[in-house]
Formats: sequence, C-alpha cells, structure tokens
Amino acid sequence: MAQLDRRPHPLRTRRIVVVSSAVVAILLLGGAGAAMQPQNATVEPPRAAQVGRTTSICTIAEPEGDQQASQVPTTVVSGVSVRQQPDRGGSLTGTTLDTDKEELKVSESGKGAQADGVRSSIVLSADGAMASNTSGSILSTAPAGDDAGLAAAPCLAPATSHWFSGLGAEDADRTELILTNPDETQAEVDLRFYGRRGRVVVPGSPGLTIDAHSSRVVSLSGVVKTRGALGLSVQTSQGRVTAVAKRLRTDNLKPSGVDWLLPSAGPSATVLIPGVPGDEGGRQLVVTNPGTERASVQVQLLGLQGPYTPTGAEVLEVAAESSATVDLEPGLAGEAASVRLTSDFPVTGAVISTSRRVGAADDLALQSAVSPLVRLGVSATATTDAADSELILSNTGDTDASVTFEVLSYDGVTLRTDEVLLAAGSTATRRLNSPAPSYVVVSVPDGSSIIGGVVLTQPEGDTAGLATLPLTSPDVAGRAPDSVSDPSVGH
Repeated sequence: MAQLDRRPHPLRTRRIVVVSSAVVAILLLGGAGAAMQPQNATVEPPRAAQVGRTTSICTIAEPEGDQQASQVPTTVVSGVSVRQQPDRGGSLTGTTLDTDKEELKVSESGKGAQADGVRSSIVLSADGAMASNTSGSILSTAPAGDDAGLAAAPCLAPATSHWFSGLGAEDADRTELILTNPDETQAEVDLRFYGRRGRVVVPGSPGLTIDAHSSRVVSLSGVVKTRGALGLSVQTSQGRVTAVAKRLRTDNLKPSGVDWLLPSAGPSATVLIPGVPGDEGGRQLVVTNPGTERASVQVQLLGLQGPYTPTGAEVLEVAAESSATVDLEPGLAGEAASVRLTSDFPVTGAVISTSRRVGAADDLALQSAVSPLVRLGVSATATTDAADSELILSNTGDTDASVTFEVLSYDGVTLRTDEVLLAAGSTATRRLNSPAPSYVVVSVPDGSSIIGGVVLTQPEGDTAGLATLPLTSPDVAGRAPDSVSDPSVGH
C-alpha cells in the first residue's frame, strides 16, 4: 500500500516510492501509518506572526537529478515594499532556506529587488515598518521539458491551516505538495483528502513531520489512488508551515502544462475566485466540500458586463467530504471573469485554466479562492520581459466601487496610474504595458469587496505560456490574522 515519504527532504521534486505490501508500509512508518479516521473538517485559526517582523516563503522546486540543463526552469524571485508616507524605515531581506545566503534586499519603501536564477526556496523576512507592507512573488519559465511554459505564485506566509481544491493525483496529472517549515522547531501536519467519491484514506498521512528550516515533498500520484478532482486539508498539530502544490500535466507523454496551486480560502458559504483569464482554453471549476452534509452550490460569473449564471453550470451538487467539477468554458465564452459561489454549507474551490494556441503546446494556470482585499492589493510581478500582462479586477459586492492602481518600477518610479469604476458584480481588465520589470499596487475603498489578479501570457513560442498571480493584501498576508472557526463545516 502506498505511504508518505517521512524522511527529511530539501526541496526536491521526486516521486515517492510506492511499496507493494501493506506490511512493509507499516514497518517503514513505525506504526504511524494507520488509516485516517473520519473527522469533522474545521478551520484552524493561523498563528499570528511576531509583531514587528514577518516571514513569507517563496517556494522553489529543485530540479530532479536526471533533468537536462536546458529543461531546468529559470526562476526569478521578486520582493517589493509598498511606499509609505512618511518612510519609517525597515528592511526586506530574501535568504535561501537551507544556507541563509542573502539573495535580495530592499532597504527603502516603494522599491523592490529581484533574484535571478534561483534554485532553492527563499525566505523573505521583513522588519520595522516594512513588516506590514511587503510582498513577494516567483516566476518560472522553461522552453522545454515537464516545466515548459510559465509558472507563477506569490510568496506565502506560514500558517496552521491550508485548504486546496483542484489537485491531480494521476500519472498524466501529477501534483507535488511541498510543505515548508521556516521555524526553529519541528512541525507536524495531518493531511485529509477529498475525492470525487468521498474521503480518500491514505495510510501515513496523519502526523507527517517537517524538520526546522526544511521542506518535505509529497508526490500525490504515488500515495493517493483516485481519479478526478481532489481536495486537501493541511492542518498542523504542532508548529506552522507553508503549503503549495506544483501541478504538472502530460498528454501522450508530452508536457501539457505546469503551474503552482495555492491554498484556497477556508470553507465558507460564499467563495470568491479571482482572475480567471480570458481567451480560448479550458476552464474547469473544482469545488471541495469537507463537511458531512451534501452542499448545493450556486455558480455565478462576474463578467465585463456584470454578474450572470453560466448556462449548464448553474448549480453544482457536492457530496459530503468530496470534490466535484463543472465545465465553465462554454459559459465564459473566452471572457475574463471572476467566480462567486454561494452554498448552503461551507465549501472552497479553484478554477483550472488551460491555454490554447494553434501550433503550440498547452499550458496550465490555477486560480484559488481568496478573501477580499483590505486597503491594498499587491502583485510583486506586474510586467516582465517573459510574458504579456493583464490586470483583472472584480467587484464582488452589492454597490459600485472606485478602484485606483499604480504600476511602479523596482526603483520606486511610478510608471502608470489609473482609476477604474467597478459596478457591483462586474469585472474590468487593463493591459499592463509599462517597461519591465515592475509591480502593481491596487487601492480599494474601505468596506468594499474587491478581488483581482495579474494574468501572464506568452503569445509566441512553442508553448502557449499561461500563469496567474492573485493580488494579496500585504498586512493581512504577512501577519496571518486569526480567522473565526465555523462549526457548521462539520455538520
């Protein structure tokens, strides 16, 4: 029977060996690999970061030993500090997780820095006034191999609870789950999987340990035996971790897309998924219901002309402790949008987007559920020489809202400012054609419900590169505020 790799593992993407005997699995796990017992899903409040200092992790999957040099992705890590008035000092430093080597540093608000050719995960540490106004991102590009195309993600703060929807666990649709512990003490997590037919029991998944200042890689195709959409709950019983998943697809053994899947917002009766890209390609909605009751989920798209219900995807019924999918491509008809879900029981979700261009291989982009922005929304990557950029903003509230955005160079020079009036339930897009590299800061009104993201595309080349970056609120993302547990999730 399959079992999770429990050995210390520096960030390396590798497949976990599948043992053919349940007896051998139990011996290797030392008795800790007992099948999971059904439990009610809960939303664990994340541990708040120390006041005056915040930490986030820019996860990099190290290349496998047999990967050709020409196929190893080129990865850039960006870190920015949003301008404050007056400048109250502080610093943002990026160091490698395993060696503490300094890769980037920002010493002045309003500016940013980049580290090129990064091969291992970066710890972004911000102190002083910058502890609440910094953001980071990663962007990987590769011309060939399994990583061909674009892959992008923001750097994430460690927490005690993570939810995923839209994972793959098949030979042609692989997921590498990377758990990183940036702290001085060991962390311990429990993994709970939700498949299309209910809970998926995986021996060894409770009580997985991650040593201090290290990472663990779990290859889901080696341990989870199920087809179709997969949801996941990562709950720590000790310490805190960051969790991010690298999803890779193949088609007839040829690469067919890669991207990072971020944790989704915790289960809720209202779910918001930002920045679903326009243009041709597949758009699949995945909804995960961790509760013990069937959930009836109403699907609404927030488009350029306002909210509408996609034909054929109006309502999605999701069985207890399971995940379900519905095709959004016909309803979107090539239009950029965000997704709003309304459910009678708490759920979470994500959209799986694929590119489509004649004569080019497909690429993959994943959009996870988020919470509305608070004061500011930031993407440390706005424009890049590697791709075209588009900003997607959506108003998920019931009243109109005026939103402003500013594109800045890493030297702190304002390249562009604009104002966007968003009607209730609508989406707007803006091409970002400022000189690269740059970052974007979006200011939202107090009490509004705005979400958004940056879409990166490659209109030329052998791969139709596609990636998305959600806007995040620096203070909220960095300090990991407490969330309120919802007891109805398990009832």
